[in-house]
Amino acid sequence: MKKKERQFLSELLKDSKRSDREIAKVLGVSQPTITRMRNRLVEEGLIKEFTIIPEFAKMGYEILGKYLLQVKNKGGVNRKSKKGDNGKPQKAHATPNDVTIL
Repeated sequence: MKKKERQFLSELLKDSKRSDREIAKVLGVSQPTITRMRNRLVEEGLIKEFTIIPEFAKMGYEILGKYLLQVKNKGGVNRKSKKGDNGKPQKAHATPNDVTIL
C-alpha cells in the first residue's frame, strides 16, 4: 500500500463523511485523485463499508455488547439447569477449549 493511501485511510478513520475535496486538500493531491483512490480501495476490499458510530449514551444505552458463543458439551458441562441448595440455578463452567466466539 502506498503512503498516500495509508494517509487517506487514516483521514477516513478520523471522519468518514468528509468530502473527497476536503481530504485532497489535507493530503495535497487533487480531488479526482482521492475519488479514484477511494473507488480502488473499495473495489480491492480494503474499505468494506462506510458507517456511523452513534453516541450510545445520548441514546440511553449504558453498555452495548453483542457476543455469539458456541459451547461444546463435554463430559463436565451439563446442558440441563440444575438447582442448588438455595433453589437458584447453578452456574455452568466451561474451559476456553469449550467456547468458540463466532
